[in-house]
Amino acid sequence: MYLNSQMESECCGCSACEQICPHGCIQMKRNDEGFLYPVVDRAGCVQCGLCEKVCPIANYQRQEQKDICYYGWHKDEQTRRSSTSGAAFMAIAQVCRDHGYEHFYGAAYDPKLQVRHRDVGGFREPELLQGTKYTQSDLADTYAQVKQNLLKGEKVLFSGTPCQVDGLKHYLGKTGEQNLLLVALVCHGVSSPAAYAAYLREVGRDHGSEVAKIRFRDKREENGKLSHRFTTLILQDGRELASTEDLYTMAFGIGVMDRESCYRCPYTSPSGAGDITIGDFWGLEKTVPEISGEIPKGISLMIPHTDKGEKLMAGLAEYMVLQRVPLAAAINEGQQQLQKPLERPRLRDSFLKHLLLEKKTFRQEAKRAIFAWKMAERKKRLVKMAGRVFAKNKV
Repeated sequence: MYLNSQMESECCGCSACEQICPHGCIQMKRNDEGFLYPVVDRAGCVQCGLCEKVCPIANYQRQEQKDICYYGWHKDEQTRRSSTSGAAFMAIAQVCRDHGYEHFYGAAYDPKLQVRHRDVGGFREPELLQGTKYTQSDLADTYAQVKQNLLKGEKVLFSGTPCQVDGLKHYLGKTGEQNLLLVALVCHGVSSPAAYAAYLREVGRDHGSEVAKIRFRDKREENGKLSHRFTTLILQDGRELASTEDLYTMAFGIGVMDRESCYRCPYTSPSGAGDITIGDFWGLEKTVPEISGEIPKGISLMIPHTDKGEKLMAGLAEYMVLQRVPLAAAINEGQQQLQKPLERPRLRDSFLKHLLLEKKTFRQEAKRAIFAWKMAERKKRLVKMAGRVFAKNKV
């Protein structure tokens, strides 16, 4: 456990330990890389052990998983278009609204475009939780807020990365579980909020106007066809920047800015952490070739893990086009996040050091890291190819 070992790979930054401490002896503080880690006031600590009991990494247990998953997309084309994939989250939120849920927690941008968990209670502005955000969200006291909601008998939907969801489960125990729906996201890793902030500042400086809005995986027309490969930035002066080769998005994709725990993540399996896991259904066209034309519009993957998750699927049929398929359809080359953690890039440490401590430009460091990653991938392919040739000649 991180509080004892101080090994950064043993902390996912969920803040469950900070929020459970009855004496307020634990504070989440940012390290040089911009990630939050718990710091303990040993003088005030009474050794109650609650922090150890709620740590999701130290107490990880894999859920049992049935051979079942679904693909689908929202029936409302505009809702689907404005979502990252097939708008499964929006449909889930709509079903929860219909069943009397009062609180909807998830990651949203604050006025400075930093990502924080918040409650869009009463289904007000659910679109704030819509869309992917390529940096780690700050949970602050979200777990404590959820607990207070549940103690009042109120229904809560909580969405987040698997470690955030599991952190909440450990923090709550059995408290209000009948009124809580946990939605985990297929996670590619969480990048440094400090690196993300440096990127936004650099874009603002380069264009003489701060970034007002950002949309990752934005769906736009490309060569006459819809594409979800765009990153779109809207500046304060109204200008719009859209690119399929955004350096931040590419750096995120290779995992060069990720938290240490992401490279040893125990949640990279189909068993998930909540009642249901949702994400993009990459590679589905290999199993179901007739849906190839739907891919640019966005197709959601949904994996129910609990009875609550399976009951939810029945409700989703009102809002989504749904089809059940074997779980094996989701375990393919396009879904590495359901099989194993990201490989730690060789330049990961130097990237963050040069960017955050030596104040080099994001553009310079991202290009360097992306080039190194491409060379490493090329080498892997050549080695693999040589192995095949050798095996063939040996026969």
